[in-house]
Amino acid sequence: METMEVTLAERGQIVIPKEARDELGLKAGAKLQISVVDGRLVIEKKVSLDLSRWVGRAVDDGLSTNDALSQLRGRPVPWKKADDLP
Repeated sequence: METMEVTLAERGQIVIPKEARDELGLKAGAKLQISVVDGRLVIEKKVSLDLSRWVGRAVDDGLSTNDALSQLRGRPVPWKKADDLP
């Protein structure tokens, strides 16, 4: 993905461009982690995998493999790169 320019609002807010949100599967309420690394602001999608419902169970919950992966990863399968999106 190419570098995009955003503007810092008066109260310290930024808007993540739609292209970037779509590529990362970010929706309203998504949790992000922010850190400063070598003088750079790094924003990462916080991913928490709650595997407790999967461990030790071999129950058919009706989900296809792709549906289960979509739930775990937070975005639809098959994944597409930004170059492949319409």
